[in-house]
Amino acid sequence: MKNLWVGIIVLGLLMAVEGAYYWNRQTIHPVVVMAQPAVWSMDNAKTEKPEPAATATATVSATATAPVAANAYYVSTQGDDSNSGTESSPWKTIQKAANSVRPGDTVYIKGGIYNERVTLQSSGSENNDIIFSNYPGEGVTIDGSGIDWGYGWNSLFDLNSKDYIKLIGLRVINSRWAGIGSEPDSNGCENIMIQNCSTYNTESSGIVFFTGRNITLDGNSVEQACTGTSNTQECISLATIATFTITNNHVFNCSNNISRAGGEGIDVKEGSANGTIYNNIVNDVVKVGIYVDAYSQHEYNIEVYGNKVYNTNQGIVVAAEHNGFLENVRINNNVVYNCVDWGFAVGGWNTGYTHAMKDISFINNTAYNIGQGGIYLNNSEAKNVVVVHNTFGVGKLSSYVPIYINGENLTETTIDDNVLNRFANRY
Repeated sequence: MKNLWVGIIVLGLLMAVEGAYYWNRQTIHPVVVMAQPAVWSMDNAKTEKPEPAATATATVSATATAPVAANAYYVSTQGDDSNSGTESSPWKTIQKAANSVRPGDTVYIKGGIYNERVTLQSSGSENNDIIFSNYPGEGVTIDGSGIDWGYGWNSLFDLNSKDYIKLIGLRVINSRWAGIGSEPDSNGCENIMIQNCSTYNTESSGIVFFTGRNITLDGNSVEQACTGTSNTQECISLATIATFTITNNHVFNCSNNISRAGGEGIDVKEGSANGTIYNNIVNDVVKVGIYVDAYSQHEYNIEVYGNKVYNTNQGIVVAAEHNGFLENVRINNNVVYNCVDWGFAVGGWNTGYTHAMKDISFINNTAYNIGQGGIYLNNSEAKNVVVVHNTFGVGKLSSYVPIYINGENLTETTIDDNVLNRFANRY
């Protein structure tokens, strides 16, 4: 007990010396005892605590594949497009398969490098997906070197306006624009799974979908995406997607430092809704690791949990940059470290626009070795922002602030039961 009183007295002296710093309803505890509630909601956020933050371990395998299907066709670098497409008489190009398959068909691609662009021609149907997969145990690379379709928001493996498609175990490299995905249009894609694929050296996103629903990205690797100089989007980018899952992916080595040219790690934006971002690893990305941005639309019901983000400018950030409305976003059990500026942030930037938010929570996250601050609260329009049960550890700089409040509406902000490493005065 004596040591506890000494600690409290020392803490008070430090606060007096460094300047008064206003914490709204902030309670400091030397330890936090955490237990998982049966059901979590914004109403019980102050009294119930999720499980401790777990370290994400994204599993990525470029050669994993589904079992051989009955309705199967085959592609080989040693084949011929005039063949029948059987295993003993395979086609030569993936595009030949894309031109030929129908709902329920599976295309197995033998190992090798395919220097081509693939544009799907048909959709699958419910319970009859069209599947493109590497042949079991063999590595497949689709290489866009020397292929230039002019400026356009297309992908080297283009699924635009197609539904019920699965891509499994494919590697896509050296794309003129995006690696795998769709372009902006009113049709979009529905019921898509990209699983155990990888992309490398794409001028735009490694994986991108504009408009659609039921998109699953599971176990993929995205490296050196967004190498272009303008409108490059983000390494993994979902825009206006209703219902999505982004899980077990590894996003890394994105060095795009051009202002307003994209380059964030994972971005879910422009009215996407009803989705989860979990168990991903994002590292060595010059800009934000994970970004949830309503932009100019209503974006809602998104949970970000169990991710690991490190060696980025900022860790996990929410925003409504351009008159959008962001609602019901839960950020919990993530680990963020080695960031230049902020571990977590509620953004209110982009002067001249509104940034409406409601029901945003940060619960049981961990941030340490951060430059400016553990969490940055910077949106005066945000309502019911909850910051509880987090650990904001040691900072990189002497000016580090565990919780930095700059314009946040304190009457709409709950800050309670966080473990803080250090107080400092930023004003």
